[in-house]
Order: sequence, then C-alpha cells, then structure tokens
Amino acid sequence: MKKLTIILDPAHGEDVPGKQSPDGKHKEYRWSRNICHDLHPILVAEGYAVLWTTTEETEPGLTYRKNKASTLPGENKFLISLHNNAAGMGVKWMEARGIEIWTSPGQTKSDEYATIILDELQETFPSMKFRKDISDGDVDKESKFTVLMGSGYSAVLLEWLFQDNIEDVKLLMDEDVNYELCNALVRAIDEIEQTL
Repeated sequence: MKKLTIILDPAHGEDVPGKQSPDGKHKEYRWSRNICHDLHPILVAEGYAVLWTTTEETEPGLTYRKNKASTLPGENKFLISLHNNAAGMGVKWMEARGIEIWTSPGQTKSDEYATIILDELQETFPSMKFRKDISDGDVDKESKFTVLMGSGYSAVLLEWLFQDNIEDVKLLMDEDVNYELCNALVRAIDEIEQTL
C-alpha cells in the first residue's frame, strides 16, 4: 500500500445552478464525477487508498466536504478537487481559457504538490494555456476556498479549462483528452508519493 491517501472531491452537484456551458451540453458536476470515477480504479490498482468527500449527485455543502475530508482515515491525506472554470455567469460564451491550480494561502506541502501536478499537465498538454501566479515563487494561485482549508490533509483545487469557452468545452467533451488528464494526474500523484 502506498503512503499517500487520495481524497477525490468532485465539483458541486446537479442542483447547483449555472455550472455548465452556455448551451447546456456540458455539465461541470457530471464531468467531474466522471473523471473521479475514472481515476478511482486506476489509483487503487496502483496501491493507493482512495476516498471521496461525496458520492452523491447533489451538493452536500462545502463545509460538509471540508469536515468529511478532515475526519476521513489515513495519514498523508491529499485531496484533489476537480472543477471547470468560468469567466461569466454561464449564459454566453466567453474568451478566457486555460488551466489554474489553487492551494490555501501560505507555504505548505500543497504548494509543492500543486507544482508537481502543473508540471506534469504542462508536459502532457504543451499547447494549453496555463494561468499561474508566480508572485510568491510558486505556480499555484491561493485562496481560502472552503475545501482547501480543512485540517489533517493537503489539498489542491484544479480548474481544468473554461466551461464557458467554446474551444475549451470541445476539449472537456473529448474522451481522449479526459483519458490523458487522468493519466497525467496519476503520474503526478506517483511523483508526489516519492516525496514522502
């Protein structure tokens, strides 16, 4: 068994309004749960313990997710929250595109993990735009997003492409791209495991 315990945190729920492409064809909650369902067996086969903040289709609440992650068993817990970004309110197509990764404010192991993930994603997807904040020496952006602020675990929130950009949505709906994303995340997790 690996040292790292992975906590998958799928985005939002089907009852959260506005989390979709302007044409309604792409739903963030569904995409995120599909990626989590694809990642889970691969990580288990690699020897990781894999837990979830929620397996429901509806939104249990951000505080629930944080508290659940904080109380799940395991040492070296690492939460990955999988989202799609948006530049608007989901009613019209926007110009912004690309990928961001977020951690909590300050210097923690999460910053190191975010850098490993972003490096792997850049290597796998060299033509994609990566939106970084290097003001503090790291590549991740920082915020007090609730799910990043729990205790007893490291955490990153990946904003994978923009659900209100028509070109990014094509990528979000591309099975080959999603397959490569899963493989890149597993490679990054394996690299993080080697740091323990």
